[in-house]
Amino acid sequence: MKPLGLWTLPNAITWYRVVAAVPIILLLVNGSNAALWAALGLMIVAEVSDGVDGWVARRYGQVSAVGKILDPMADSLYRVSVFTAFAANRWMPVWMFLIMVWRDISVSYLRVVAEQKIGTLAARQSGKWKAVVQGIAQILVVGAYAWWGSDLSPDVRWWLWVALLLATLVTAWSLVDYAVTVYRGIRAA
Repeated sequence: MKPLGLWTLPNAITWYRVVAAVPIILLLVNGSNAALWAALGLMIVAEVSDGVDGWVARRYGQVSAVGKILDPMADSLYRVSVFTAFAANRWMPVWMFLIMVWRDISVSYLRVVAEQKIGTLAARQSGKWKAVVQGIAQILVVGAYAWWGSDLSPDVRWWLWVALLLATLVTAWSLVDYAVTVYRGIRAA
């Protein structure tokens, strides 16, 4: 029997990202070396959970309607929370942060429009790439600050900026991909 409810193992794994967002923000804003290492550990678990939840759902036949909604919501809440702390710490430019937030809000609305006009909008490959690139950038940034503290060399700061820029560009590309997909779907319907 296919579970339809909220309380499945994959959904519990997904909930970790939602719950972990608060302590991660607090640890990142605290900024002490120990806090950054703790945040990095929680973030690595969150990134692993993002891949594991879907695999567990498919492997054990626990794919649910709740999980299909909860997973992208948890991803957005978690990653935007981490980028919020980055912006608060001045680890990333505000314009990059705003693109990250704008993409997640816009894709949420695009999903609603798609549901009304053409049916459920499946996860796009661009969204998966966005998640991977954002996750790598976040871990690199926190890892660098945990390792070197605030005394990062200009070279390290430049490479972190490049990683965040790449994450921002992939995020913007993902928004365009989702928008074009919904637009084409509505035109074809």
